[in-house]
Amino acid sequence: MGTLLRTWRKRALLTQEQLAERAGLNVRTVRRLEHDGLQQPRTRSILLLAEALGLDGEERATLVAVARGPSASAERDDPAVTGPPPIPRQLPAGVTEFVGRRRELMALADYYENANTMTAVAIDGMAGVGKTALAVHAAHRLTSRFPDGQLFVDLHGHTEGMSPVYPGDALARVLRTLGVVDEYIPEHLDDRAALYRSVLADRKVLIVLDNAADEDQVRPLLPAGPGCGLIVTSRHRLIGLDDTRTLSLDVLPPEEAVALFTRTSGKERVADAPATVLVEIVERCGLLPLAIRIAAVQLQARSTWSAGHLLHRLTDDRLAELTAGPHSVGAALDLSYQRLSEEQRRVYRLLGSHVGTEFGAAEAAAALDTTVVRARRLLDQLLDVHLLRESAPCRYRFHDLVRDHVSALPHRTDAVEDLQGVEGGVRFRVVKGLVGWVDRSCV
Repeated sequence: MGTLLRTWRKRALLTQEQLAERAGLNVRTVRRLEHDGLQQPRTRSILLLAEALGLDGEERATLVAVARGPSASAERDDPAVTGPPPIPRQLPAGVTEFVGRRRELMALADYYENANTMTAVAIDGMAGVGKTALAVHAAHRLTSRFPDGQLFVDLHGHTEGMSPVYPGDALARVLRTLGVVDEYIPEHLDDRAALYRSVLADRKVLIVLDNAADEDQVRPLLPAGPGCGLIVTSRHRLIGLDDTRTLSLDVLPPEEAVALFTRTSGKERVADAPATVLVEIVERCGLLPLAIRIAAVQLQARSTWSAGHLLHRLTDDRLAELTAGPHSVGAALDLSYQRLSEEQRRVYRLLGSHVGTEFGAAEAAAALDTTVVRARRLLDQLLDVHLLRESAPCRYRFHDLVRDHVSALPHRTDAVEDLQGVEGGVRFRVVKGLVGWVDRSCV
């Protein structure tokens, strides 16, 4: 600390006496601090010196962190100074029935092979595709590379009845976990982020940020320490984060989907079921892990049901059937829909209800009564939040359960008005005339 204080005092062109006078401290205190004679300086003294030196937020945070020291212990007359906190081990328990994702796990292991550089990975995908399960499973496998602890923060980007967590609040919680007491935590977001980076500078910590709303929520929580790692999950593609790898999750392959269903429901519950029935069940679940788990739990909980009976119910009204306690595919998709802007909701409703199973930008433009260029931009917005899929360049489709969700939305007058004339023939004939040209030019 002494070297830092001396450097900043000289930068400010102050003598020790002048600095002491500005800070309202005894000059002997300044001298001892510059010569590291005070191993545990008072919190108030450090803050007064930072003010007198005109330090910015990051410099102030650095001075506080250095003054605290890696092994500070509490003083009787300064209860704000605490000893080193226990190493945080905050990862939730992994999913017992975790199956598959071998390629993604290998990719994550490769990303974090060199723990001497800060590595950040953003896992994105549609609601219920298994982002959190993958992140937690991978994090447990990586703990040996981050001996200084693992942090887990649910940012509630898509949580029913909750607003996304303000980054400053998330930082305050993490700083407390890392041993910073309330008196040290700055008021402003940038200063908290600077202190967070300072505290992590010499540590090897893995941070898992679950359920992020967008890049702005995550950016202040990016560590800078070369030994730290970060895993973020989000329904939004976080392509705006610098130096962050992205890993997009798709639904499971059929064989892995059947394995997940079998393991969750119990082998004894499906022992007599034909393999074709199990495949049909997971396909009715859209190969979506959340839907598969819910269907499997339904079968496990009802001893009188057979796999064939479950399949029959999923054929009647699968979105209504895919609900178990607080878990619901429909509710998960509702949260994604609620986070859209009003224009995006309109696009979602119109395209989900009034275009074919697979469509191009020209069909979308006709349905939305806009230009092809504008339609492409709107389609990209739905792609980025995983409410739409791109089956091939410039060809789009909705996941089966997403299309069911669109159909179940309340009827909207604006959707009817926007579609006037679409089914009357004029726009449809124009679209048909454009399809061949669209495919060749990829518009």
